[in-house]
Amino acid sequence: MSKNMLSFFMKSLGFLALTAFVVAHNCVIAGAAETLRLGFSGASATQLAGYLAVEQKLFDIYGVNVELTQSAGTTMIRALDSGSLHVAIVGGGQALSAYLRGVEVRIISGLVNTVPFQLWARPELSQLKDLKGKLIANNPVKDVKLIAFGRIQLVSRALLGGVVDAALLSSPDTIEARRSGLHMLMDLATQRIACPFTSVVTTRAVLEKSPASLDRFLRGILHGIKLALTNPDMAKKTLGRNMRLTDPEALEETYQRAVAVYERLPIVPKDAIDTVIKLSTEPPGRNPFGVLDMSIVERLDKEGFVRALYSAK
Repeated sequence: MSKNMLSFFMKSLGFLALTAFVVAHNCVIAGAAETLRLGFSGASATQLAGYLAVEQKLFDIYGVNVELTQSAGTTMIRALDSGSLHVAIVGGGQALSAYLRGVEVRIISGLVNTVPFQLWARPELSQLKDLKGKLIANNPVKDVKLIAFGRIQLVSRALLGGVVDAALLSSPDTIEARRSGLHMLMDLATQRIACPFTSVVTTRAVLEKSPASLDRFLRGILHGIKLALTNPDMAKKTLGRNMRLTDPEALEETYQRAVAVYERLPIVPKDAIDTVIKLSTEPPGRNPFGVLDMSIVERLDKEGFVRALYSAK
């Protein structure tokens, strides 16, 4: 037998052995597959990885059944606490607030760990100092009057309608603000302010009962991040469907803004929790960093899963 033929034969055996291992592994996973009830908090570009994981059936690939529901963030925190949801993609600040009240939620990953907003104002307000005494929608700046809105969708309408003088906006609302002649005062995304903006949240009970299912779930999320960063055509189609965006300019800007704040390894830093605590008016009643449990993501990275994702074609 020639050396080339022997090499081919050995490589073929290696490939077959690897294939057999993967098939056997997947069969074991399929046989033990558990269902996780997943909650989304609404149409937001920062949840792109989750959208992709659902649409591309990435959770199926990693052997976990996922049932999807959509609701407001505060409602989903209550659903996690009651056990009607197992995991949610929701604002990390909401999870932290619940944790500090004694709810045993845990942030196990962070899709977006910085503030992605831009601060927009009426055209005559050209500098931050011009905001003194003005009406600001959901903006933690001193010497201004704050107006809180229960739904984030109402913030842009308030600014465009003249109800407030300035507001924190994200794409695609920034497109309409620019077209309406409003002025951008600051892009907070470029400041890289650590914040648990969009997080993957579960409970201590689910972590203890179903660590293997959460492991498989997070593999799907990590794969979704990979697709968001490396397959813009697929990602933009997914964004368009989930956010009902048809304007090419709005879709492109929304996509670019989303991936600009994504990271390959979605670990929430302690600085993000610290930012929220510093902005709080009340001292925490328990250690705020206890809300973080990055153990699964850190282990997946240590095992080389993330590296393998990005090296695969």
